[in-house]
Amino acid sequence: MNFRTKGFLLLLLGILPFTHCITIPLTPQPLAIPQEKLVEGFPEGGKDKILVIPIEGEIFERKISGNALTKDKASLVSLVKIQLALALKDPDIKAVILKVDSPGGSVTASDLIYHEILEFKRKKGIPVLALFMDVAASGAYYLSMATDHIQALPTTTTGSIGVIMFNINAKEALDKLGIKSMTIRSGPNKATGNPLEEFTSEQRKIYQDLITENYERFLQIVKKGRPKLKESDIRRLADGRIYSTNQALREGLVDSVGYFEDAVTTTTKLPGYRSSSPGLPPTVVFYSYQKSVPENFYQIESNSAEKNLLENILPFKTSPDYRLHYLFSP
Repeated sequence: MNFRTKGFLLLLLGILPFTHCITIPLTPQPLAIPQEKLVEGFPEGGKDKILVIPIEGEIFERKISGNALTKDKASLVSLVKIQLALALKDPDIKAVILKVDSPGGSVTASDLIYHEILEFKRKKGIPVLALFMDVAASGAYYLSMATDHIQALPTTTTGSIGVIMFNINAKEALDKLGIKSMTIRSGPNKATGNPLEEFTSEQRKIYQDLITENYERFLQIVKKGRPKLKESDIRRLADGRIYSTNQALREGLVDSVGYFEDAVTTTTKLPGYRSSSPGLPPTVVFYSYQKSVPENFYQIESNSAEKNLLENILPFKTSPDYRLHYLFSP
């Protein structure tokens, strides 16, 4: 063991005794009042408004806590729900454009946003268009099945229809070091996925059944969202591969190709778009928060929430992720 390694271990050992008595409180921030802003490049038009809602980054249903080097990330499901709720109350909003730039995320979060969009359309009765930016894959494609039209940029990467679960097995390597699992369980499959133990054929089947069930759900969602596609074509396309814009358009996975101004024009021509100021262009807006976003069902923060000091100074100290994912992850 060299000097630098010894020094790091001594520092770590010096910190550990205090990790249970030193905490960093997370004081709640005042709730923000959303500000409606014009999208740059689109001057204020008539009374009609088109709301742009960004769906960017990996899709998760819960808030992701940061550490000393990273910031907290708000729940994307929560942010989308908040903006849809605001749009529901505004009679001047005649359509919504989802600005989608995401590789997907958890199965549950993708499905929740899909559900929220469908509920919004049912209550509001206005069109929703998905505009695919750089990447709109897997879970991002899943939730876009709730929209009325999908437009992609000429350079978009999309597809990746499928389910994935991440895991590793280090038993062989750890056996060489004399490290063995001491897990005590109530049944042989209680610790399924333990990286310190052999992954049995029965345990593999357990995971595969979960994957298959959620994959079949994905296919049914695509079937509802792309009614012109035959089920045999959907299954052929849904082998996990990604598609370019031209490929996706040719296969019927997207409806059109264009840029943001094209999406605005297309949105005004969709069924359900009812202008209250004919002859005037719509005003394109988005919601902006300067402080923390309001809490809702998908993001309820405790006033007494605390972070362990070690989690703040060690960015690699994270909990394992056992969720299923609709995620493009090469």
